[in-house]
Amino acid sequence: MERFSIHVPEDVLLDLGRRLDATRWPTDGPGGVGLTDAMELAAYWRDEYDWRVAEDVLNGFEQYIVDGMHCIVEGDGPPLLLLHGWPSTVWEFSRVIAPLREHFRVVVPSLPGYGWSVGMGRAGTAEMADAMHALMGALGHREYLVAGGDWGAHIGCRMGYAFPDAVRALHLNMLPIRSPESFSDSASEAREALAEWNREEGGYIQIMGTKPQTLAYGLSDSPVGLMTWIAEKFDTWTDALGVPRDDVLTTTMIYWATESIGPSFWPYYARLHGGFTLDQVVQAGEKITVPLTFLDFPKEIVHVPREVAALAFEDIERWETPDYGGHFPALEVPDVLVESLRRFSR
Repeated sequence: MERFSIHVPEDVLLDLGRRLDATRWPTDGPGGVGLTDAMELAAYWRDEYDWRVAEDVLNGFEQYIVDGMHCIVEGDGPPLLLLHGWPSTVWEFSRVIAPLREHFRVVVPSLPGYGWSVGMGRAGTAEMADAMHALMGALGHREYLVAGGDWGAHIGCRMGYAFPDAVRALHLNMLPIRSPESFSDSASEAREALAEWNREEGGYIQIMGTKPQTLAYGLSDSPVGLMTWIAEKFDTWTDALGVPRDDVLTTTMIYWATESIGPSFWPYYARLHGGFTLDQVVQAGEKITVPLTFLDFPKEIVHVPREVAALAFEDIERWETPDYGGHFPALEVPDVLVESLRRFSR
C-alpha cells in the first residue's frame, strides 16, 4: 500500500493542445453530438479548461496504490465502497467524498483497467468484484457496504452474490437487468421500453462489446473523438440541467491522460462473451440475499420496476424515488445521494 498523487506531465498537455488544433472536422449530420456543440466544447477545452484545477482537487484526497489499484480512502466509520462505471471515473464522486467521510470510511477505487488502475489490465465484472473484495480486505475490512451505478451496480451485484458474508448491504442507483425476457408479463410496458432502449441507444454496447480494439484506435488518437464519445452520454443520460462541461472534460482528461479508454471497454466484451450478469441470476431462479436500497432516478437510462427487482433481490429494504436526477447522481444531485447514503448506513 503506497501513497499516491496525480501529476499529468506538461508534455501530455502540450500534445493535447496540438491535437485539438489539428482536428479534422466532419460534416454535420443527425445522431450524436452536433457539430456546433462539439466545436464549442473543443474550443473551451483548448482555451479555457484547466486540468490542474481538477488535479488539485483529486490530490486533496488521500490516495493509494494497493496491489496495482488506485483508490481514494477518506474518513472513519463503517467502510463504504463507492464504485463508478463507464464513461465515469473517480471524479464522479469528487463532490460527495467530503460530506460522506464524516460518516464513513469512504473507499473510491479506479476500476481495474480504468484511470490510474489501467496497469491492472482487462477485467470483466466478476474479476472486478474479486478485485474489489480483495481491496477491502487489504484495507482491513472483512465487512463493508457497497454503493454504485452503471458498472458499479453490476460489480456490486456480483459482490453481493459471491460474498454475502462480507457485503453488509447494497445501495444502487441502477439495476443491471438488461434482458427483456427477465421481465415478467405484468411488467410488459417496462419490457417494451427496455427493448426500445436497446434498439435506439444500445449501439455503443454492441461496438464496445464486439470490436473494442478497433474503436480504441480512433478514441486513443483523437481527443475530439474521445470527448464526443463521452460527452454524448453525459448529455443523453442526465436530467434537464445535465452536468457542467468541466466535469465532462475532466472525465475525458482522465481517460486521455491515462490512456485507458481501450481497457475500459473490456467489461462490455466480457459481458457479451459469457461474463456474469444479473439476468443470469434471475433466469436461474436465484436471488441476491444482502439488503438492497435503490434510488430510482427519473432520468435513469432504463427503469426496472420493483416487481422485477424482487426477482433478483430477496430483501429490498428501501426503494426511493427522487424528483430529479439521472445516471450520474453524484455529479447531478450530490446532496440527494449523500442523504440517501446516510439513511442507508443507519
